[in-house]
Amino acid sequence: MATITISRHFGAGGTTLGSRVAKKLGYRYVEDELIKEVAKKTGVAASQVRTFEKSGTSKLMKLLDWVVSPEFIDRHTSEKTRLTEELYVEEIKEILQGLHQKGNVVILGRGANYALKGYPGTIHVLLVADMEYRVRYVRDKYKMTKYEAESAVKRADMIRTRFLNCFSPEGHHDDPLLYTVILNMNDVTVERAEEILISLARDMAK
Repeated sequence: MATITISRHFGAGGTTLGSRVAKKLGYRYVEDELIKEVAKKTGVAASQVRTFEKSGTSKLMKLLDWVVSPEFIDRHTSEKTRLTEELYVEEIKEILQGLHQKGNVVILGRGANYALKGYPGTIHVLLVADMEYRVRYVRDKYKMTKYEAESAVKRADMIRTRFLNCFSPEGHHDDPLLYTVILNMNDVTVERAEEILISLARDMAK
């Protein structure tokens, strides 16, 4: 069994690659439902999420608001818990570690390479690409103008840094030593990247 974590620069194709690898290996693919699970476990109401966003108390609240609708949170939570960055990260780590124990999973983002650092049976992947590639990818995938794509990439980079700073305040989130393999998508096709990750996973399972 293996756990593959994929960290990526927005626009480098992480979602596409992750889902393809999971399908080919027969692994579970985990992306945004992690946020929903945290919301349910911590008992955070939508009113608290909005308060965090307006006050700027937490850097993670914009991410939470992107993925989880206020209606979803209202249906599944209460007013009893106050969400902090520490609690959020603690819950994320617990969920990720539980996924790893079950094995055979591809996890996209969410600081999984930090939460599962040093765990046996893990493959930590970083996808990178230059700005031109990423803007073109986002423009084509989401049918944006070039200006909209550039803005989306820059905003995503900022939020990625803020999010990962909660796991490691020192920064250096693209440090090669944090990863098993780094793939430059300017030079590697999605098909070739898929082959590389599948080979690594199968070797680890032997």
